[in-house]
Amino acid sequence: MRISCPYCNVQMDIHPTQGGMETQCPGCNGRFQLPIPTATPTSAPYKTDMYTPGMQDFAGKKIAAGICGILLGGFGVHKFILGFNTAGAIMLAVSLLCFFGGCLLVVPIIGTVAMQVIGLIEGIIYLTKTDAEFYQTYAVEKKEWF
Repeated sequence: MRISCPYCNVQMDIHPTQGGMETQCPGCNGRFQLPIPTATPTSAPYKTDMYTPGMQDFAGKKIAAGICGILLGGFGVHKFILGFNTAGAIMLAVSLLCFFGGCLLVVPIIGTVAMQVIGLIEGIIYLTKTDAEFYQTYAVEKKEWF
């Protein structure tokens, strides 16, 4: 598999089983995570159902994060499970501030409801992804929202 360094565009050849691993560019010494291959080359002598190092551990968080997103999404618990502490703290703060502020006014409670809806949607998204897609999106690309 041929990839290019995201910093200096040096072309490198890697074996597809190295997808998801961290590497160092021989040109600029920049460190980055290798992408997971999405298609199988016709001459590849490897199994396509292999897990990359760390994928199985991270994919184990998928069900817990999905269920917590659906049930406790407004509090950002699913974000904390995946290690997105800033996003989790934002969801928790918005929910709590709007909930306690909502006791005085009706409008601020919308923030609490919005956080719950976001958590619900993200929980469903987590549970509908394959383990490889989940790992690529949330461990490699570190996508925090939706």
